[in-house]
Amino acid sequence: MLRKLGGLLALWLVLLLLALSTGWNATWLLVYALGLLVVGSALWANWNVMGLELRRRHRITRVQVGDTFTEQAILEPLPGLGQWWPRLWLELHDSSDMPGHHLDGVLSLGPLGRKVWQLKSECTRRGRFSLGPVWVTSGDPFGIFRTSRKLADGVNIVVYPRAVPLPGFGRIPGELPGGALQGVRVQFSTPNVSSVRDYRPGDAVNRIHWPTSARTNRLMVREFELDPTADVWIVLDLNADAHTGTGIESTEEYAVNATASLARHLLDQGRAVGLVSQTATLPADRGPRQAERILEVLALVTATSPLTLSAMLSAETSRFARSSTLIVVTPSTAEAWARFCQALNGRGVHTTAVLIEAATFGTAPSTLLLVSSLAAAHITMYLVKRGDKLENALAAPRSALWSRS
Repeated sequence: MLRKLGGLLALWLVLLLLALSTGWNATWLLVYALGLLVVGSALWANWNVMGLELRRRHRITRVQVGDTFTEQAILEPLPGLGQWWPRLWLELHDSSDMPGHHLDGVLSLGPLGRKVWQLKSECTRRGRFSLGPVWVTSGDPFGIFRTSRKLADGVNIVVYPRAVPLPGFGRIPGELPGGALQGVRVQFSTPNVSSVRDYRPGDAVNRIHWPTSARTNRLMVREFELDPTADVWIVLDLNADAHTGTGIESTEEYAVNATASLARHLLDQGRAVGLVSQTATLPADRGPRQAERILEVLALVTATSPLTLSAMLSAETSRFARSSTLIVVTPSTAEAWARFCQALNGRGVHTTAVLIEAATFGTAPSTLLLVSSLAAAHITMYLVKRGDKLENALAAPRSALWSRS
């Protein structure tokens, strides 16, 4: 474009000098015509990209792997004189990094015209992605000028990992011994409602039990007691040296999907679930908000930490109270973390291992020695191989499978 414009400018200067030196009317006519051509082309190219609006409509910004993300995009001129300007050539470039979801193309808009897109794309990879920004580019009919303008800023979309329904995951221990906490009234809400009583000034409105209030003709509120079950901690190993494979067929993706599925399964059972990894930690909590927090973290984690699983367990050991349950999700074949889990068992912390068999994803040591160590330590274990369906691999522990064979 610069070369073409420079050539036209040089030609215009030559014609101008020739017109000044000769005074020919034909030469002056060429000077005026070429000048008007360049100025008109510049105005045309700029008018094409001015006064345009792009609106992107999507109902949600949080989706899950396997879901279909749907979006509507509308390109139209803003109200005013620009509505009547014909735009013969517009080129859209979408800088979105979401796989398979782009708003690219070439189009034209007539007077009062608009363009509507219905975009649908399957979410195949977890992470945080940007929709946009979107740029529009146009030019003049002679190809002298090419002008671009940003139409819309980027919007972040978070894709959660796949959390498959688990028909069963064995028995998760963790009932507090002796029921010492049962019957202890608390001022905050828990899943355990013990009784109802008369409303007192200062009681929260959301604790009012409306059916009882209607039956007795006076306000009654629920009383809660402490949960008699201990916390469940899911430990996700993100040590870079332990993982292998690429893309969705990697130990990292299988481990993240297993963690998401276990968290959803346990939270649906009303358990308090916490998450521990080398790069992110969430305190134990329950309910749909905790499920969303865990999925938000799992959408962004990557196996890039130099910290080994045994070192992480040693650093986080104060989190694991007596009678709590530890579910370790790892592709690591090192026996050091198994010995540490055995020591935790001696303190009353129940440990379960979910082994992602790295040897089925790439070059990695065998899990035979580790499995033997876990079996000798009476640690329940599940084994997930490449190509396995999580709902089947996590249906029964490995020890149970051996006992039936």
